[in-house]
Amino acid sequence: MTPDEIHALPAMELGDGELRTMLTTAVIAGVKTMTTSLHRSYLTESEPLPVPGLQRLVSHGDESLGVVEVQEVTLVPLGEITQEIARGEGEGFDSVQAWREAHERFWRGTGELSEERWDEQEIVVVERFRWLPEHALVPTLERRRVGIVVTDDYSEAPDRDTAPLIAQLQLLGIVAEPVVWHEWTPRPEYDLLVIRTPWNYSSRAEEFLRWLDRAEEQVRVLNSPALIRWNLDKVYLRELEAEGIAAVPTHWADDDAALRHGLAAHAEGWVVIKPTISAGSFDTGLLRADSAAALALGERILARGLTVMIQPEIPELSQGREKALYFIDGRHTHSIAKGALLARGGGLRGGSYQEDPQLVEASAAEVDFGERVLAAAGRRTETPIPLYGRVDLVDSAEFGTVLLEAELFEPALNLHLAPAAALALARSIESRLSEHQVAEVMVS
Repeated sequence: MTPDEIHALPAMELGDGELRTMLTTAVIAGVKTMTTSLHRSYLTESEPLPVPGLQRLVSHGDESLGVVEVQEVTLVPLGEITQEIARGEGEGFDSVQAWREAHERFWRGTGELSEERWDEQEIVVVERFRWLPEHALVPTLERRRVGIVVTDDYSEAPDRDTAPLIAQLQLLGIVAEPVVWHEWTPRPEYDLLVIRTPWNYSSRAEEFLRWLDRAEEQVRVLNSPALIRWNLDKVYLRELEAEGIAAVPTHWADDDAALRHGLAAHAEGWVVIKPTISAGSFDTGLLRADSAAALALGERILARGLTVMIQPEIPELSQGREKALYFIDGRHTHSIAKGALLARGGGLRGGSYQEDPQLVEASAAEVDFGERVLAAAGRRTETPIPLYGRVDLVDSAEFGTVLLEAELFEPALNLHLAPAAALALARSIESRLSEHQVAEVMVS
């Protein structure tokens, strides 16, 4: 088709302003293949419904970008919107409920929905279409695919990060989808794998590491597999201490004699006992060092073939004053306090693992501490600054500011509390994709 023929086609206008730019980018990249609107809006404006056929995709500046073919137009009651439609919108909706909530906010914001409750019979116009690259007036974007590595069971703690991250990636024109690590056979179908929330790895560590080895052979993986292998076992804390990073004083026990010696060193004091490989505070307890329960917990950890960590109780931790500082590409984005988790005498407060993350401010000194932790980890592993990371610390009266953990491959980022961080992470992933593509061109 000639440009004049394209300009003569009816216009497809998706959103306004920056939203239109993101949505048209997603169409050109092949991420967005559907759009939805309220049937009542057509009735109110006395406009005809869209029909199958060719339309010109219009930019924010009302320029014609190229041609889309509307393949099907259907009228669907709200209660019958499917997962296929939600995903086809290309905005990262991981469920029909997420689609409903976002669209209700949007349509109420535009005035298309008034304050009355919309019911399951509300009619939605669904257009299914495809971009025709042979009639593009702008360069067709190379289709880029990213797998977000997750697991299939979040009964202990919800994954609130994957949906907002996928949404931001799709708005950047990147095809992104969750990959359940233990159900996916590594093969080169993605341009990049981003390890995010494979939280059952701790009970299947050897299996996870074998999978990681295979994945690395097939696909580029972030964070770096070398960093992940190092970070998976908390014995890395000893190496960070050797780099000058202050950490909670710890007795490390690899056998029964070392366990008993470590507990005896604390006499009648309260200690935190935990394994060096764990997630969700599994097999972690705040116990009297001289109690039978403390010895039993340590022996259970040893029986699993893991090293036991014995640390003194830090009052500031028990008061919920731990901070988690988040970094994207080495830049601090946000911080949270998640409250105290361990109950005195064993177990978790409330009986289950329940974080209550709240956004908090981090001081310049704390941010500097976090940056030094990341730099030290890089030196130890000879890896670049990670794509993302979380540094858990507490400012204690007895020990000063000390490192609790450096979570560098599967931390909950709490992106639902910090939308700007979700966008920053998506843009950093986009940058890593672009850097890799340039490197491949230079090599070839």
